Amino acid sequence: TVAVERGYTAGFFSFNSGDGRCPMCGGNGFEHVEMQFLSDVYLRCGECAGTRYRPEALEVTIQRKDQVLNMAQVLELTVDQAIHLFEKDTALLKTLKPLALVGLGYMRLGQPVPTLSGGEAQRLKLAGFLAEMKPSASGQALARKGNLFVFDEPTTGLHFHDIALLLKVIHRLRDQGNTVVIIEHNLDVIKTADWLIDLGPEG
Repeated sequence: TVAVERGYTAGFFSFNSGDGRCPMCGGNGFEHVEMQFLSDVYLRCGECAGTRYRPEALEVTIQRKDQVLNMAQVLELTVDQAIHLFEKDTALLKTLKPLALVGLGYMRLGQPVPTLSGGEAQRLKLAGFLAEMKPSASGQALARKGNLFVFDEPTTGLHFHDIALLLKVIHRLRDQGNTVVIIEHNLDVIKTADWLIDLGPEG
């Protein structure tokens, strides 16, 4: 109700361009300090203490189950926690569930994209594709046929359980008429391939 009374729209809470973002760090939550001969340093913003928002934006809260959270606290949730907390918000779940399907359930909602590993970034793109797919009459998501997916070691850093989840998604894409090419060293992935190309030395 606070947001309605103040006339805040969804755009107000965008830390990319909204008026609710911290003016000091521009909604990043940190300040980037370039070092001439050393690695760059990222310092927590002294204005917002890393929350990314102005104080008035943080006064707006949302209640789900037994928790009352402001936007900064929502962004600290992992994908798995958010799925549990927002289980009745169908529009939100449409975006969150594909993230869990590709093994990103541990990722925090507000995690900056530059901090993702290469494998995480690839799985994030795959989750975005899955979120756009339309469900069939049986409730299964349908991909457009004829797509070519190329992944470069998407399982890097994944637990065995998460690798199994990712393989289910990859097999579903294949079964729906798409081609998936994967550069991979993980034997669990290699043994499920329809075709295997072994590159050198002595490949």
